[in-house]
Order: sequence, then C-alpha cells, then structure tokens
Amino acid sequence: MNHPWVICGTVLLAILCSCTRLPEKQSHQRTAFAARIESILPPNWALEETGQEVVIGRKEPVTSYPCVSMDVRAVRDAETLKQYVNRNGESQTYQIRLRRAALVGVSEYRRQQVINKQIVVTKQTAMPNRKFLEDDAMRSYDSRYRELPEYYDDASSIYLETNLGPYECVYPNPVAEECEGIRQRLDSLFNRYSSDNYRRTLGR
Repeated sequence: MNHPWVICGTVLLAILCSCTRLPEKQSHQRTAFAARIESILPPNWALEETGQEVVIGRKEPVTSYPCVSMDVRAVRDAETLKQYVNRNGESQTYQIRLRRAALVGVSEYRRQQVINKQIVVTKQTAMPNRKFLEDDAMRSYDSRYRELPEYYDDASSIYLETNLGPYECVYPNPVAEECEGIRQRLDSLFNRYSSDNYRRTLGR
C-alpha cells in the first residue's frame, strides 16, 4: 500500500537534488600568450585575459604619488619623502596591460619613432584622459604621434601600457622596484623593438 508513496517521494527527492545541484566550475584555458606571461609572475600578482588583451596587476594596492618637480630634500631624506607621500599619495592597484595587434615592421617602427621624438613635451602638457597609458603618452596631443608597440613575436606586435601616469611614482621603493622588475621579466619573453628606449623608474 505504501509503495506508490515511496516511489513518489524518491522521484521528488531526485528532482530537488537535480535543481539545487551547483554547476561545475569550468577551468579557464589560457592562450599560449597569456600562459607565457603568467609563468613569470610572482604569487602576489594576478592575470586576466580578454580577447587579445592581458592585464596583470599586483594583488595588494600600491601607494602612488606625483613625483615631478619635487623638492630635492624630499628625494634625499627618507622621512621627508614619507611625509610628502602621506600628504599627496593615494592607494591604487598597479596594472600593466599587454595588447596584441597587427605586426608593425621594424623599419616602420623606427620611422615613426623619429617622428614621435620630435614632439615636445613640457610641464604644461596635459595628461591624456584614459586608464592605460604608454610611457610616451604625453606626446599624444600632437596629431603626428602614433603609439608604438614595445614588443613583437612571429605574428603580432605587443603594446604595453600601465595605469600609472607618467609623472607618478610608487612608494615605498621596494614596491616600486618590484613593479619595475615585472617589466624587466617581460623583456625576457618577447623581442623588444628598441633596447635603448627610456625605461622609466617608479621609485625615488
């Protein structure tokens, strides 16, 4: 007599279990490009990949501060620098974006590099209003300017940008050196267009 109720109860229980079961998390497969970059990152750095872009960032925020036209005393004295950073610094996540695009030939790169270097930048030059900036972004106000890639491989050019303004530094210096070190590690992965490019420092 109770068999139909037992069968109904079993069926209902199975339906409920199937409805409440969480979907299995699918592991995201990195492209070869992203996997190479991820291989040089320390544990306290993270990577996100979207299409042809890879963004890497320090998991813990850094303290950035304006470091142009600073008082010489603030640079030479550790306590004075600390007080300056406390007044003017802000906390943010430091990120580097690597973006793949059509391959730019070395001869074309050098031709445009000569043009870019002719563009004059002063302290009054306005900073571009965008999240990610290449090292030479201050020249972009001039219509002759073209952003140049940092690296290339067999099939693509690779543009490198960060979310730190050209007149911003990172405090304290060990953290700045850590961020600089990531860029040096990236140099070991890809071909650089120009080994004599100005390499900005993030510490003082």
